[in-house]
Amino acid sequence: MTPLAVALPPAASDFLLTLVIGLFWIYVPFCFILVTRYVLRQNRQGRLINTENAPLPLAISGLSGAVFAVFVLALIFLQSPLFVILVPIGALGVLMETGRSATEQFGLARLRPVRLMSWSLLVFGAVMLVIEPLAGIVALLFDVLHLPNPEQETVIAFRHFNRASQILDFAFEAVLLSPMIEELFFRGFLLGFLKRYTSTWMALLLSSGVFAFAHANLGAALPLWFLGLALGLAYEHTGSLLLPMGIHACWNFVTALSLLLEKGN
Repeated sequence: MTPLAVALPPAASDFLLTLVIGLFWIYVPFCFILVTRYVLRQNRQGRLINTENAPLPLAISGLSGAVFAVFVLALIFLQSPLFVILVPIGALGVLMETGRSATEQFGLARLRPVRLMSWSLLVFGAVMLVIEPLAGIVALLFDVLHLPNPEQETVIAFRHFNRASQILDFAFEAVLLSPMIEELFFRGFLLGFLKRYTSTWMALLLSSGVFAFAHANLGAALPLWFLGLALGLAYEHTGSLLLPMGIHACWNFVTALSLLLEKGN
């Protein structure tokens, strides 16, 4: 039995879950309106991408970049925890090769903490208003075509966690560790690497597609592709890798919270 299930009686758990869902669906349309207006205005003014804030392309050889990307993706598909170690090591190697600091390459000081937190929450809410209906349409299509649409393996694993230590470890990995490592690779490395060989929009689409299919869940590929595109645009527009990390952390936090409330219920 989880700590939430112990702390809350069923009626209180039901009420809390209903309250969270209700507030959530008030919050996301508000975020969607604000973020959409901002994006359209910036796009009209030619300041959405390819501005002075855009992250620098990675000045590394094509062969070494491709080998590193393939090796990391292979570890991800094999669900090997080694990629958590390899990605920071590879990022450090890239910085040493280019002669840039992490702050210079990844824009770690470009957004103040308050602005970073507020934009992470706003973009997350806006993205959710698109992804939730999109995920529902994909699930319906899979049902119509009689295709299997299993949940992601991490979600299935979480449903079997009953100890507080397991849940806390899952929360730490999902909310802090995974967003940092995944954004460092998919946006910090892969997007910057692809920008050397193609247009910014094509690099955004390709890196988002790799991000989606790296989760090895066909039913979630389209929603995750959209999420990856939003994360890439956030990085490209601000030049700060901390923003997609923050958005990604919000996404994983709400997912973990919903699973925890469901388990407690």
